[in-house]
Amino acid sequence: MKPEILRVTDTITCVRRPSYFTCSYVMRTGDGVVLVDAGMKSDGSDVLFALESLGLAPADVRAILVTHWHNDHAAGAGALAEASGARVACTAPEAPYLRRDTASGGVLGWLSDAVPEVGPFVLAKGLLGGAPMRAVAPTDVVADGDTIFGFRVIATPGHTEGHAAYLHEAEGALFAGDALAMIDGKLRFMARAVTPDLDAARTSMVQLMDRSFDLVCPGHREPGPLDREDAKRFSELLATREWPALG
Repeated sequence: MKPEILRVTDTITCVRRPSYFTCSYVMRTGDGVVLVDAGMKSDGSDVLFALESLGLAPADVRAILVTHWHNDHAAGAGALAEASGARVACTAPEAPYLRRDTASGGVLGWLSDAVPEVGPFVLAKGLLGGAPMRAVAPTDVVADGDTIFGFRVIATPGHTEGHAAYLHEAEGALFAGDALAMIDGKLRFMARAVTPDLDAARTSMVQLMDRSFDLVCPGHREPGPLDREDAKRFSELLATREWPALG
């Protein structure tokens, strides 16, 4: 089954797997094509299909910006980097996972190999294996405030230690990864079950809401324009509300 290819703007395309509503993005920039995350297939087929659908070739890709190492977002990074020669960026805490320095051996490694790359199983596959299935060596280890290919790096720990969001300031597009949820056009808390550090995640969301952006491109569900009134309500909730049980 092929992924969904969803037009977001004239320059941004969402690559979504309906089985887990996982979103990666292809963006045409003045510096070339930039990917934010790399699909949930270790052979890179999700994003390769999207590139072909858009009349692009792997060689057009200049950079792969990884929000975090989980398999549902980073699985294809190794294959895509090899096919394109693109730079690969992540924060320092995520780099050992992408290189597979943290990969599990023994029974956990065997179980990880046996889990299919389908739906929510793909997250379990990475967690059991302690790393994405295919290694990739980051070329750019970025930090909060850095700029790469026109994207501002925003450190957003909570979901993982080194999670990063990327803000394309010229387009006003926030690529939030799993630091911020958006469902039916409304901002939401991230799911509690996949948020190991709730305090850090809340701080990260507050930091994001202090930024100026017009479009939210999250790691799951669907991208959409920012509703200013909803953003105001959500910012107030962040300061006052207990983390909901289901996010």
